[in-house]
Amino acid sequence: MWASWTLNWDEIREDIVIGSCPMTTADIDRIVAELEVTAMLSLQSDECRTHFQLDYDALRAHGKKHRLTMVNTPMLDFDPPDQRRHLAEAVRSLHELLAAGHRVYVHCTAGVNRAPLVVLGYMTFVEMQSPDLALAVLKEARPGADPSMEAYYGCRDDLTDILHDHILVRAYYLAEGSPRQDTASNWFEAERDVLRGAFVNARFFHAAAWIHIVKPGQSLRSRNRCSTELEQEHRSSGVVNNRLHAS
Repeated sequence: MWASWTLNWDEIREDIVIGSCPMTTADIDRIVAELEVTAMLSLQSDECRTHFQLDYDALRAHGKKHRLTMVNTPMLDFDPPDQRRHLAEAVRSLHELLAAGHRVYVHCTAGVNRAPLVVLGYMTFVEMQSPDLALAVLKEARPGADPSMEAYYGCRDDLTDILHDHILVRAYYLAEGSPRQDTASNWFEAERDVLRGAFVNARFFHAAAWIHIVKPGQSLRSRNRCSTELEQEHRSSGVVNNRLHAS
């Protein structure tokens, strides 16, 4: 069952390492000893673990003995629609770990598809890097990285649909503040600002709530209704009244 598997990893930068999954408690010992990570973000689903006969409860308990923060945000392997639905939640999990000062080991099973996808999402949605630049950084550090761009752009489209009204307001204020900037540039900047604000501000929108609202085939009208309901729910927080400026 494990014949083709090896424990391997690449450091993407000081606070993020992408690698294959630990199969045994000894693998966790090695990861901690050699990498000095303080958190592990697993993207494996129960299907993955069943296939490899992994006992995640035992692995998680062993990680906690090392004082690791152990987080699991599952996605199905080789399933872009499922990855599309769960990417925002996984990016939010990674953001919370990094914001807490952790050095994070991000893994799926091989560390090739799902883990790079989530790091790509973080670098673009939260850090606002361009997808091309972020992907180049990932591939330079981990040449085998092959995130599903179908899942990535699908998730981004879903989020911009849900947050359309907020983006519209932000674009309006950008146009007011920079009247010489063209409309397309204002809209692009507004999308980036609102997406980032939604990920980093827990009082704005929780990523898991957005992504589970969006179902395959759901109408744009239905999505916009969800956006309106969420906007009304959060008006009292001052986010909308503060011109949606992402901090």
